[in-house]
Amino acid sequence: MKKLANSHLLLMLIMLIAVGQMAQTIYIPAIADMARELQVREGAVQSVMAAYLMTYGVSQLVYGPISDRVGRRPVILVGMSIFMLATLIALRTSSLPILIAASALQGMGTGVAGVMARTMPRDLFEGSALRHANSLLNMGILVSPLLAPLIGGLLDTVWGWRACFAFLLALCVMVTFSMARWMPETRPPQAPRTRLIASYKTLFSNASFNCFLLMLIGGLAGIAVFEACAGVLMGAVMGLNSMVVSVLFILPIPAAFFGAWYAGRQNKRFSSLMWQSVMSCLLAGILMWIPGWFGVMNIWTLLLPAALFFFGAGMLFPLATTGAMEPFPFLAGTAGALVGGLQNIGSGLLAWFSALLPQTGQGSLGMLMTAMGGVILLCWLPLAHREQQHSRMA
Repeated sequence: MKKLANSHLLLMLIMLIAVGQMAQTIYIPAIADMARELQVREGAVQSVMAAYLMTYGVSQLVYGPISDRVGRRPVILVGMSIFMLATLIALRTSSLPILIAASALQGMGTGVAGVMARTMPRDLFEGSALRHANSLLNMGILVSPLLAPLIGGLLDTVWGWRACFAFLLALCVMVTFSMARWMPETRPPQAPRTRLIASYKTLFSNASFNCFLLMLIGGLAGIAVFEACAGVLMGAVMGLNSMVVSVLFILPIPAAFFGAWYAGRQNKRFSSLMWQSVMSCLLAGILMWIPGWFGVMNIWTLLLPAALFFFGAGMLFPLATTGAMEPFPFLAGTAGALVGGLQNIGSGLLAWFSALLPQTGQGSLGMLMTAMGGVILLCWLPLAHREQQHSRMA
């Protein structure tokens, strides 16, 4: 079977994405030590992550169309080379502005991983196999955010914060060598060389693609706003210490892992899985918002709705990605760039907006998560109607 024949490529792709995922969060336990050595306040070190996320999202809009023209392999190797150079700079600097610039350069490199996470599965699979591959890929991707802070905390304790960047460099070298040695070109050989503007016009003129894209943005934005607010609410408002906060912070992630597994079951209809995903996200937002109306907030009122939203989003990502990408085999790079780039930009903007709202309770968080659930539902309704019409005609 095709999915079995290409399982080793899927594993290499998971490792490629892990480099980019770990670069976001591996140094979070070391922020206090970084601030002390760089002689800045801890809040200033958060700019390192902001710079990374911004270039990580924007660079995907460039990598995708280029990969449609020249192929996946050269783009991956160039992106990983940029990341290695940036990590070397971060490893040796003693200046926060240079560290921020190096982090931005890292994001420019690993943006290629965000594109390939959506592009290469479309190159290799189709139909139910594509949905199953996206499910396995999302399950693999969710492991690295769980491991990265634990690895970073251990490295910082034993060798200091620079060891986090040394680990990233070693991981990137290993992954880049593996892909240069064993990964074939996956771009369809018969794919036409379309112009960038024409490619974007084709995608944005497709109503289904736009709906799936907005759903994916809403799902990631809901997760991002929880991650942006949870640390403040649990630490500053509830007064929990940093170790407890870091453990509670990752507890909802297994729910997303389970959601990705659940979405990959091939004996379930696409539309029924989508309905379960959409309603989980909307219900989670409402359950997060209701306690805020009454001034109630504790660990359970935060984590239980978050776990439900993570479960729904874990289902949504492979399902909606499949729906968005499958109609465009020859524009997979450009489509993957739009999905990945706009997801990260959209979630970053919502996280920034959440910082402008009151953070004394979970009302603001619940309102934003409910809004994202509403966006997901409104975008799914016309697609569900179309699915129902197709099933009747069949």
